[in-house]
Amino acid sequence: MNVITISGKAQSGKDTTAKLLKEQLEDMGYSVLITHYADLLKYQAKTLFGWNGEKDEVGRSLLQRLGTDIVRKKNENYWAQYVIDMLKMYCDEWDFVIIPDARFENEIIAVKNCFPTIAVRVYSDNYNNGLTDEQKKHPSETALDNFKFDYEILNNSRTMEDLKSRVNLFVQEIVR
Repeated sequence: MNVITISGKAQSGKDTTAKLLKEQLEDMGYSVLITHYADLLKYQAKTLFGWNGEKDEVGRSLLQRLGTDIVRKKNENYWAQYVIDMLKMYCDEWDFVIIPDARFENEIIAVKNCFPTIAVRVYSDNYNNGLTDEQKKHPSETALDNFKFDYEILNNSRTMEDLKSRVNLFVQEIVR
């Protein structure tokens, strides 16, 4: 099983990139899972704190507060370890696992220590993602700004065709 972590600012195209990557790999005959570090966070936000599932200003602030300011402060590996444990349990089920919400270095390093992993950064120059200034400065948005990624995908044009083409180039490199 190979893991691909995808990082990027909010609304940079991480999940769209993951879906395109999954489609292309499956078209080549590979089995692919998309999972998120934040799947458990969102479950907890809904069941324990009544979150309505909206990623509006209130929802994003709640997720940042719970995921980083509370949980990571007490155990920075909590989210990564949950995903790692799950992947170890089902390690023979998929050829590729895509995690499109890596936001901290330890999340990438922890997975790299357990599985063959490629760390990808999706980015857009000068794109307004709608976050407040406070949200843009939150560690979950800035912690990987200087991280050395294995591969970068520029999503400046914001068109599906351009992104699909860039994802295709990446796929060709990893499945040689």
